[in-house]
Amino acid sequence: MEQVIQEFFSPSKNYKVQIIKRKDGLYTTEAYRWMEDCGYEFWSYISQGLTLIDSEEHARKIAMEQLKECSRGEF
Repeated sequence: MEQVIQEFFSPSKNYKVQIIKRKDGLYTTEAYRWMEDCGYEFWSYISQGLTLIDSEEHARKIAMEQLKECSRGEF
């Protein structure tokens, strides 16, 4: 079963990136944007392709890079 082990948020809290540990022991990241549409509020997935990562430390570095890319101008 996959498990979210860490989340990083942009300064505005409009973007987040999750580090996910897969059941095979590898890691991946997922980026989301906070959306408000027709009275609904939700985290919308930002597709960036699938990247398999070998360590939690490496996943953390990639997650921070993705967060900076998604939320340009906030950092």
